[in-house]
Amino acid sequence: MRPLGMPPGIMPAAVPKLEMPDEENEVVSHLIGISMDAYGVPIRLFTVNLWVTGDVWCVADDVRAMLDCFLIDHAQPSWPVNRWTGAMIRLFRPQIGTLLDARDGAVQLWRDAYPDRNVFEDRELQITSTLDISTDDQIAVVARALATR
Repeated sequence: MRPLGMPPGIMPAAVPKLEMPDEENEVVSHLIGISMDAYGVPIRLFTVNLWVTGDVWCVADDVRAMLDCFLIDHAQPSWPVNRWTGAMIRLFRPQIGTLLDARDGAVQLWRDAYPDRNVFEDRELQITSTLDISTDDQIAVVARALATR
């Protein structure tokens, strides 16, 4: 997400040697990664360390707040992919929140283990959390939850 789409009050976390872009809305914070199999079926959600994306770092609670505002409301580069991405964020919202907490935990554990390194630039820490997913299973869980309401 970019700042103009973020909730008010979201600020990048303090990161050593972070260079902020000149334009305010050029700041980007990645929310989650989605892995797909050879057929384009989503199979995994994951988070990565800051150096992988080269954007800004926001703590898990702030990223979680961004999830509720996530919307790609333009047709480029692909209207169907944009809509699909937004639907995946909504469908797996609880799991994404858990992965964000795990991401921050992994970064803290790494920082504690290697206090002399800049954890955000440490190339030995790439993937910070991961979870295998099934859209069919998740849709079934949501359907059962709705049916019991």
